[in-house]
Parts: sequence; structure tokens; C-alpha cells
Amino acid sequence: MGFRDGSCGAQTQRIRCRTPPPNWKKEFGADCKYKFENWGACDGGTGTKVHQGTLKKVHYNAQCQETIRMTKPCTPKTKAKAKTKKGKGKD
Repeated sequence: MGFRDGSCGAQTQRIRCRTPPPNWKKEFGADCKYKFENWGACDGGTGTKVHQGTLKKVHYNAQCQETIRMTKPCTPKTKAKAKTKKGKGKD
């Protein structure tokens, strides 16, 4: 596991597979390609943001939903650090 055989002409090599994160496209599969809107505003009640995707392309005769909704937790807002001016200072 983690390797595959790749061939080109008469050459065959064992290639290490790059595995995506475990939850990558888990809900709708890698054979369905979607065009997503921008993330919405953070919902204070649930602490999540939502965006919607519309079906763009289907690979290998997969059965895909026309639209899907994805959620993710809101990131906490961090305060920007005060920038100090660099250069020659006058005393």
C-alpha cells in the first residue's frame, strides 16, 4: 500500500503514491467536480461557514448530486499586530 506500478513503453517503475488527507472529498467522491461559491459569513449559532458547489464535470459515469453544500468551522479572528515604522528616527 502506498505504491503503484507506472509504465511507459517497455519501462515499469514502482512509484510512491501521494495520499490525500483522509476526509478529502469524502462526501461527494473524486469523480464529481464542482464549482464552488465563496465561503459565506460565519454563523454565530453553529460556529460554521457554508458554501455551495454546482456540478461542473462527471468522470467515469459516476452518480453525482447537482449541488452540494460544504461546511467548515469558523476561524477565530486574530488581532493584527501593530506595525512599527522602520527607518531613521529623530530624537
